[in-house]
Amino acid sequence: MMLNPRIGQRVQVWYRAGLREGMPLHGKIGTVEIRGRGRPRNHRILIEGTPQIIPCGNLRKENDLGL
Repeated sequence: MMLNPRIGQRVQVWYRAGLREGMPLHGKIGTVEIRGRGRPRNHRILIEGTPQIIPCGNLRKENDLGL
């Protein structure tokens, strides 16, 4: 989980096993564009040229999974 990612940092979207089937962004890698502040803590991630809003609990560093 990434609470305070840096702008420009590469991250991977990651959902728990029970939710992965219905989440088309699972496993995708993107770049942090805007860091969220306050609650809920969501970040704007650029994935394949499209901005996406992702909760901090669903983000991992790109290299956390051996990528």
